[in-house]
Amino acid sequence: MKYCFGVDLGGTTVKMGVFTEGGEIKSKWEIKTRTENAGEAVLPDIAASIFEKMGELELVKENVIGVGIGIPAPVTSDGCIPGAVNLGWGPRSVKNDLEALTGFPVAVGNDADMAALGEMWLGGGKGCQNMLMVTLGTGVGGGIIEAGQPVTGGHGGGGEIGHMTVNYNETEESIKNHIKL
Repeated sequence: MKYCFGVDLGGTTVKMGVFTEGGEIKSKWEIKTRTENAGEAVLPDIAASIFEKMGELELVKENVIGVGIGIPAPVTSDGCIPGAVNLGWGPRSVKNDLEALTGFPVAVGNDADMAALGEMWLGGGKGCQNMLMVTLGTGVGGGIIEAGQPVTGGHGGGGEIGHMTVNYNETEESIKNHIKL
């Protein structure tokens, strides 16, 4: 049987799972997201956790198809990000970095886009080809699926509603004037 690892990289925790090719979950766990020192430990921690789980489940490298990882940032088609504020990262190739650490093929996407694809495949959006998903965690995100594919936009941030400007003139003082505390 072939397996793959799924990684949801968040600003507080990294949620991970081992899945069969058909999407059946075999194990799930989480580790802390260590963002100190510009997040230098994040990807090495993920790789170490993958290898630890492989040992625990007695998985051999030949039976691992690869790793899919969702990142809280815009992601380009080649697995690069311009930065990830929640992680303290600047520009980097998450795909190349994690492949070097694990030796497995890595697919990278925006975390909300990946969550939306998962819901479309086996979750609440099963059977839908067009959908919108809003994610709430350390930050706010959004994934848009159109014709069965994520809408990534020109720079990898197509559904990123958490970075949307609503009012250019808004200040902390103007907010307080509208809210009775």
